[in-house]
Amino acid sequence: MASTPNASIPWAASQKEDASKVGFLDLPRELRDMIYEFAFSIKGAVLVYSRDPFAVRPVMRVLNIRHGGEGPIEPQPLCSGQIPVALIRTCRQLRAESSPVFYGSNVFSFWALGNIDVGSANRCLVRHIVTEASPRGIFDKSLEHVSYCWKRRFWPKILRSSEAILEHFPYLDTLTYSLKPPREEVWKPAFFDVANKTREQRVDLVASWMGQMCPWENERLRRIVHLEMVPSPGLSRDEYAGSRFVLEDEDVWDYTEFVDAFERMKISI
Repeated sequence: MASTPNASIPWAASQKEDASKVGFLDLPRELRDMIYEFAFSIKGAVLVYSRDPFAVRPVMRVLNIRHGGEGPIEPQPLCSGQIPVALIRTCRQLRAESSPVFYGSNVFSFWALGNIDVGSANRCLVRHIVTEASPRGIFDKSLEHVSYCWKRRFWPKILRSSEAILEHFPYLDTLTYSLKPPREEVWKPAFFDVANKTREQRVDLVASWMGQMCPWENERLRRIVHLEMVPSPGLSRDEYAGSRFVLEDEDVWDYTEFVDAFERMKISI
């Protein structure tokens, strides 16, 4: 799929009912854009779902979820008070100006992609999506088994899923897949299980391994697809600071090494 140009909602100037009164649209566009950014930016991610995906017209609902170290620890309802929906619905000009900020600057996630209809114009405004990937088979302790599952199952599914998502959201800038370990404990991937190596050396080795496991036929996917690992529950080393129970280096695996290795692999091929 080739790269596509930017899309936007057609802009049309709105007319005042009373030309003698000063209103919001009399502010300079730069100030209005600052207000849109303040009003519509949501920390974490916006999870879009439907309570009844099999309904004739599924009702779209949203939750505020944690992503990128921001947002609530547990999913929280995103009530209308947090999103000034009335501002978008006021008139065509405000909708054209503010919609790209809400849909373009926030990160969205979807439980059932095919059953959610946010409107074709809005889908073209979405720039960032995060979704969970099924990491079945790649948590095994055997590197040989992990390599087989990654190359034959996990990675082909990532590519197929990415193509399907781009059909719905053709103007994405980032498409992030989150991998969650199946157990409530720190999980160190088999491909990071190397001894007597520095962090940089481990990242280089894994980036080289990923380069063999991740063939790219679509240049655009190579640019926008990202993999991340969900941190294990519990306190981090920083949160132990000042405690006599501080974790030893060998007890902690830095999950950001996974992200760094994947990104390094993409720029090295």
